[in-house]
Amino acid sequence: MMNVKIYLKQEEIKLGCGSTAKSTKVDNYFQAIEVDEEHVEIRLLDCFDQPVGKGSVIHKDELKDFSPCPDYFKTKKNSKEFLIEKHIHSGDRHMAQKEFFSAEHEYNRALSLDDNHLKANLGMGKALFARGKKDASKKIFSKLSSLDALYEKENKHIFNEVGIELRKRKMFEEAISNYLKAISIDPKDEVLYYNLGRAFYEEGKREEAIQHLKQALTLKSDFREASEFLSKIQPS
Repeated sequence: MMNVKIYLKQEEIKLGCGSTAKSTKVDNYFQAIEVDEEHVEIRLLDCFDQPVGKGSVIHKDELKDFSPCPDYFKTKKNSKEFLIEKHIHSGDRHMAQKEFFSAEHEYNRALSLDDNHLKANLGMGKALFARGKKDASKKIFSKLSSLDALYEKENKHIFNEVGIELRKRKMFEEAISNYLKAISIDPKDEVLYYNLGRAFYEEGKREEAIQHLKQALTLKSDFREASEFLSKIQPS
């Protein structure tokens, strides 16, 4: 039986040319098959996890430049969804390292497979904003807040984060609409009322803010952040 293993290698590529050329990092996955005690044959995997191109035989010592992926196939869904999640994961990692150009590249690769993917759009919006592309970022977030899939209950953690990101970008109308839709799906979530209250306050609507902060405290009386914010904005 063949001993097949999967390895990851992060490689740097150049996009563009001349003064506009930029480098970005991409994650490539390789199938490695043992040839003998000292050598393996590696082949690049395509987006459907099929080996492509001619294999290269390398010494096992050279695998130090690769990262083993023992659980590569265990957590897979379908190939397309797995590939999307792989690009999103790479994008998130680049964002954490403040490699915003590389992050944008990875999110764009995910969106090329599913233009309406929630997490890919969220990541792209954040990456564009971090790169100073504020108009493009706002366009992404406007699109995201209009996607019906965002407001399915299982995506609650995503639509809450989208609302926060909209508020940060002073897109108060979209943020408020986002939270109202979210509350219609999960009316018992005190955090949604708290964030809605903050959005109203930052838009200059103090009375509406107070109303929703009180609702958050009705649902959870020991909600410290809501209590402190209400004390700050409520007239004495």
